[in-house]
Amino acid sequence: MENKSPYSEKVLLAAIADDDESAFRRVFDQYRNKIYYFTRKFIKSDVVAEDILQEIFLKIWVNRKKLPEIENFKAYLYKLTRNHIYNTLRKQANEELFLQTLPSGMNETAAPAKTFDNIALHELQYALQKATAALTPQQKQVFEMSRIEGLKHKEIALKLGVSQNTVKKHIADALRTIRFEMQSYNRFVHLAILLFLVHF
Repeated sequence: MENKSPYSEKVLLAAIADDDESAFRRVFDQYRNKIYYFTRKFIKSDVVAEDILQEIFLKIWVNRKKLPEIENFKAYLYKLTRNHIYNTLRKQANEELFLQTLPSGMNETAAPAKTFDNIALHELQYALQKATAALTPQQKQVFEMSRIEGLKHKEIALKLGVSQNTVKKHIADALRTIRFEMQSYNRFVHLAILLFLVHF
């Protein structure tokens, strides 16, 4: 399906808020592949990726009355998807540590020797802040406008009075630096922080 204009998407969201199932299906069809393949990059399971997709749209439908209040639906959808992936990664890390702490021969119903030290979202954001400290002021500004505010390259270029190519270069340089700074993190933290670096 072709991308809808912001106006037509707002009309669809308003229709969904009024319990229009056909409008909901159109939005689902428009974003389902993006969400699925984005999720699949982090969650190496077709079944789990499909479950997350269904959970996201179930949440959207349950909270449909609030849809007209959303200014940037794609950014909202990205944040929703990111949070679901984050929770799944945290659960997987917890299960992996549980298995590692089982004494040899113990069955899986036994209590683990220790529990996974849950890393809160704000702690991940702090780790990301440490990584972005290595950026130049221009790179950091463009990166935050893109990844945190959810602005497109064209919108950033207009706001800053620079070319889109300049915006793309700043983002590419910022991502390269941040990935280098994250090399020392363990797999869970590494993947969780990557959620803040990529968009679908």
